[in-house]
Amino acid sequence: MLTLHSCFKSIPAACAAVAISLGVASTSQAALITGDPVGNAFGWVPNSTNALNYAKQVPGRVGQNAPYVLFNSATVGSVLLDFVNLAPGLAFFEIRIDGVATGTSNHPVVTGDKIHTGGNGVSSGSSELAVAYAASNYVDVRLALGGERDWDFDWVRFQVARVPEPGTLAILGLGLAGIGCIRRRTLSA
Repeated sequence: MLTLHSCFKSIPAACAAVAISLGVASTSQAALITGDPVGNAFGWVPNSTNALNYAKQVPGRVGQNAPYVLFNSATVGSVLLDFVNLAPGLAFFEIRIDGVATGTSNHPVVTGDKIHTGGNGVSSGSSELAVAYAASNYVDVRLALGGERDWDFDWVRFQVARVPEPGTLAILGLGLAGIGCIRRRTLSA
């Protein structure tokens, strides 16, 4: 039989479970491994996407290696990315930090845009792992330069880690307090 006393005894456990799940969900909002597609304002439609390149599903080249970038990890104020090019030819990944355009030269592939500097050129059969970029919010990566147009992909976004908001920290603290109450009650029983 469910009594009022047994309901109140289960409140710390319920609070702990909810608070921890909310705290974990709000603090682990990392970008997808292949980034979140962003697109462009110039009407450029590339042949592929970063996700298709990674999965070897590029239209017309299914099963073939293609250049791609992967999320490695994020800290507050920075993101680490892995650049991989197992395909033949050079791949140059352009970088845009917090949406700031850095180039001054006209882009040879994306009409109306500029070449974004500060990117990574990765030669055939090689990788650059754990490349760090400092940013306030995000780092965008695009592949529109290099030896092969079939593998070009538009901007994909990788988020930096954020400092948890005070409300999230309060919920997490409530969860930890609930766990403490449960443990204390279990040890005294």
